[in-house]
Amino acid sequence: MVRKILTIDISDFEARKDEIASQLISAARDVGFFYIAGHGIPQEDFDRVLAAGQKFLALPESDKTQWPFNPDTYLGHRGSKELETVTGNRLWEWYSVGRYGTAGYDVKAQKFAGEEWPEVLGEEWRRTALDYQAKVHRVAIIILKAIFIGLGRDEKIIDEAFDIASQENPSFVAWNYYPPITPKQKAQVSKGQLPPRLHAHADMDVLTILYQREGDLGLEIAPGNEVEDLSLIEDVGNIWNHVPVAREWTPLDPKQGLLTVNIGDGLTRWTDGLLKSTYHRVRAPTSTDPQGARYSVPYFVNPKLNYIIEGPEKRFSPVTGFDLLSKTGNAYAARKNDPEKAWQKLAYGSGAEGVPAVAQALAVEG
Repeated sequence: MVRKILTIDISDFEARKDEIASQLISAARDVGFFYIAGHGIPQEDFDRVLAAGQKFLALPESDKTQWPFNPDTYLGHRGSKELETVTGNRLWEWYSVGRYGTAGYDVKAQKFAGEEWPEVLGEEWRRTALDYQAKVHRVAIIILKAIFIGLGRDEKIIDEAFDIASQENPSFVAWNYYPPITPKQKAQVSKGQLPPRLHAHADMDVLTILYQREGDLGLEIAPGNEVEDLSLIEDVGNIWNHVPVAREWTPLDPKQGLLTVNIGDGLTRWTDGLLKSTYHRVRAPTSTDPQGARYSVPYFVNPKLNYIIEGPEKRFSPVTGFDLLSKTGNAYAARKNDPEKAWQKLAYGSGAEGVPAVAQALAVEG
């Protein structure tokens, strides 16, 4: 079954809180992905931040390696060679910066460690990244407040947990780059043999807000209750240990002026499995798709590093913002060391015994 992806207008939030909350809960519960309209970010801002990412990614490799990826902050540059250990191919490259560039708060030292920006790109580049983060963060706050309202929880929690001005704020913007299809790969494309540009995974954050450039096709989702086997592949070497077998993938093609949003593991935990951290991938182009480079700009939203999240039913163990983010945190450890993936199976169970009580109740109500 191809799932219907809702488009939700969040404009005039203060006057429409309950209406927006109801729509978001429906979309987050049933699919885990949705489009956002009425966000107030003009197209020129999307164009500007995309161009900033392209400018960095076009730098010589020797320059980009000055800002290497840090697995404890998820900031920095990940080249296609390094990412081959994650994806099994060289069809993806990444760069990310947070509120303080690729530096910020040192959790181990429990203190702020300063800022670090690619100085080769200049001050305007830094201002572009910060301006975009501020605007998309406001969108995140509206979405999360609406979700909490829909759950009957205090929306003020969101202001405290996701304070963008805090030195412990770990939310960050990233640029994904998928290189053009090469002549050699075109033969694989025509035979349907090219692997996904990015294989199936669920995000570990609370919320991901994605800008997709119009015409850049390939993003697809497999909602949790359509996944055949969540423990098909166990790769202890990286965070995405499972490539699920999906009954059917649903495309989420870019739509002009809309943001694509999905629920992450953090919100699944925070809602006792009610809201779905949905598996998604970037498939390989088909023979009729554009064959050029593909770009996207995600914003990954997490609570402050020492902020603890736990659902009211305490179905899953409490985790901090750092746990959700860091390779040494509980989210990574759980994915590496628990081959059964118990908490996700509980959240996504397809039979009466596997469905949490809150989900069974909603099924009866719906």
